[in-house]
Amino acid sequence: MDALLINKMLEARVKDLAARGPQTNQAQTRQTVLKSLGLDPLPPRTDLKLKITGVIKRDGYRIEKLRYESFPGLLVTAHLYIPEGEGPFPVILNPHGHWPYKKIAPPVQARGISLALEGFAALIVDSPGFSWDENEFNERIGIGSHDDWFLNQGICIQGVYVWDLMRGLDYLETRNDMDTSRVGITGTSGGGTATMYGFAADERISCAVPACYATSLETNPHNGCLCNHVPGISNLGDRAHILATRAPAPIMLIGATNDNEFPPEGHQKTYEKLRSIYKSKKCESKIRLELVEGGHDYSRRMREAMVAFFREHLLGEPARGYVPEKRPMTDGACNAYEVGTAAITDARLACTTWFERETSTFRDVLSDTMHQVPADKYVAMERLVGWGRYGRIEKSRDVEKVCIYDPSLNDREPGSICLPIEEIDQRLCIYLGISMPELFAQLLHFTLPGGIEGWEASRGGTSVGDPLTSMIASMRTLVSSAHPETPLKQLVAVGPVASMTAHLFKLYRPTVEIQASHEFKGWGDALTMDMRQLVQPGARYLQWPFEVTT
Repeated sequence: MDALLINKMLEARVKDLAARGPQTNQAQTRQTVLKSLGLDPLPPRTDLKLKITGVIKRDGYRIEKLRYESFPGLLVTAHLYIPEGEGPFPVILNPHGHWPYKKIAPPVQARGISLALEGFAALIVDSPGFSWDENEFNERIGIGSHDDWFLNQGICIQGVYVWDLMRGLDYLETRNDMDTSRVGITGTSGGGTATMYGFAADERISCAVPACYATSLETNPHNGCLCNHVPGISNLGDRAHILATRAPAPIMLIGATNDNEFPPEGHQKTYEKLRSIYKSKKCESKIRLELVEGGHDYSRRMREAMVAFFREHLLGEPARGYVPEKRPMTDGACNAYEVGTAAITDARLACTTWFERETSTFRDVLSDTMHQVPADKYVAMERLVGWGRYGRIEKSRDVEKVCIYDPSLNDREPGSICLPIEEIDQRLCIYLGISMPELFAQLLHFTLPGGIEGWEASRGGTSVGDPLTSMIASMRTLVSSAHPETPLKQLVAVGPVASMTAHLFKLYRPTVEIQASHEFKGWGDALTMDMRQLVQPGARYLQWPFEVTT
């Protein structure tokens, strides 16, 4: 199998779905977003066990240091920036990106300070787990690695973070000094991801400002961090379509002119799609795009645009491009200087001491949620993708027996097929909601004798029922009768991924004999065997398609 060709087909599929858009209405799309996050149904709203562990008083505002539990035993740490006065204050939720020091990174502090000085209460919630922030200042490091492939089977990283934010808002609703009828959300990069999904998931949030994130997948579907890759989300279309589940709620996109991963042209395309959707609802004035000179960041100019947007849509003020920052601070990561913010080494900024950070983990949440909902039936033919429209599929002929194997194993016999499991872009598979073995099984179904012809593969592998299809089918029958191909009779699989591929292949070809080196009892075997290539995205909502033998 040609890994380069397969990756091109995966990329083309993501781009194609982004261009097509969702085939569902707003309510259905939002429900599917929740399911992709692993939040359908929403988890129980258990006791937050919230504590204010300290207060830092500053000129014009104060910081309350919070700790609470979003899931039982799962530690969340956050800073709540509160303006001077009695309130009640409008609320801005602030997920952050992959800053090495989470909520105490200078650009993140600057956002909280700027909002507080403008009369907003700003809740900055630490992201769960660790990635580039594996240091002593990370109070949530005990939750586990942010790059855990296996979580995509149940509740993904982004689902945990969104729930952290929603539970933080639950707490703010209990306070008299918070006006939770006026709530916004903003974050950059990974925080922009949480902004988009939090906005889609929680209808209490009135408006959103994702920064350096919400670019069209048509422009660039390659986003390195695993937190971007929410299972099956490409089947809903593009990022614009996810944001538009909240139309006519106001949205401002902020992008940077020099950002390769989330480029300005991608922001422009998302803006155009959103504006078209909002125009159909006669509310296109609620969509705004701001492209700021510089790189991937949340700079001072971005903050000034964000504040102007929130003052317009949460306070009812006239529209303005920018509101000059009352107390100019650090200009962000790309032009860093720590002005107006505390040093990251300031021990007062910590919500907990190192010995108060015992917590449940991502894997605990995965285990607790994996079997809590009824799963949809796995119907192989309904999941079949017409890969022929995304790349040339060469059909093999005159083969009665084929051996497939994992690359860590030796070739078992001449003509065997090595599955390129290390070279396939599994992140794109997650976007598409397809496992790597399912992808291989579908491609083998298209290529091995007795399967779907190329013209069928380009149409999705099913009969369309139109005159052209009928004519091609008739021609195929005549050609096949004159030049019959040798049908595939046996598929031998060596290795875990090859074995799962073979089992899935048999769902398309029930008459083919399967000999597999490995048997499986459920989706959880991926974790038991510690093989990320076996991960089935969204497995929590999908029935195991095979009989379980004891």
